[in-house]
Amino acid sequence: MISVLIPTFNTDVSPLVDFLLRQNDFSSFKMEIIIWDDASNIASLDQCDNENISFFKSPVNMGRSKTRELLAEKAKFPYLLFLDADVLPVSNLFIAQYLQHASEKAVLVGGIRYENHQPESKRYFRWFYGKAREEISVGNRLKNPYNHFMTGNFLVPKSIFLQFPLHDVITGYGHEDTLLGYKFQQAGIPIKHIDNPVFHLGLEENEVFFAKSKEAVFSLLRLKQLGFSVPSKMLSSYNLLERMNLVTFCAVFYPVFESRLLKNYIFSGNIFSLFLFDLSRLFYFCTLSLKRGK
Repeated sequence: MISVLIPTFNTDVSPLVDFLLRQNDFSSFKMEIIIWDDASNIASLDQCDNENISFFKSPVNMGRSKTRELLAEKAKFPYLLFLDADVLPVSNLFIAQYLQHASEKAVLVGGIRYENHQPESKRYFRWFYGKAREEISVGNRLKNPYNHFMTGNFLVPKSIFLQFPLHDVITGYGHEDTLLGYKFQQAGIPIKHIDNPVFHLGLEENEVFFAKSKEAVFSLLRLKQLGFSVPSKMLSSYNLLERMNLVTFCAVFYPVFESRLLKNYIFSGNIFSLFLFDLSRLFYFCTLSLKRGK
């Protein structure tokens, strides 16, 4: 009835798999777990001897979009539950809650949470951002269901998901969820948000997360250049700067801004400003747009 699909890269998925196996009541529903390792450098699963678990590994890194498509093609059940490898469900009725709300014509999003205790300073950046921007109540997610779509914890009918291949558009990190939510909206496929979150446990170090955020800016610029009018505050801000002829100024100022302010206010992990982080990404977007063409 449900295929749990876990794309992974350099993450041990054993805790998540163990949790899911404890959920499975074979007398009430059928479940398979498929894990696809995208050419990791570490072991992503300690053991794989359960008949309900399938494990695949790519010889070379293909990216998250392509990996999700390969997982979907392998799935034998009509509902696909995609989970990031570094999450752990909050509820002990996690699978049952998804099946209770499952629909052949809609996508379900369960939500993301972060633990309340603060991590060590070198990982504080990622935790602070997640608490502020990703941990959103179901009530607030329902106000803008497509804008709050996230790929780390969602259920989708297989027949719907396979209609929207993304690997030829999103080749790097970031904004896969933005584009997929946009495509669902354009196709008139409802996105329903429910209160069935997972804890996001994989907190990168500050410098690593900042580097990944720059990759995501590149992905957003690629979407813009390909003509996708995805909802994005950064794109709206960039368009305003463009109308005011300030793009070049921001691009010139960006290296100074990054080297001085970010080192003191983000990498330290002691003081963190979402405003400064947003501004740094916007200035970087300006820089890339001038280098690669608008």
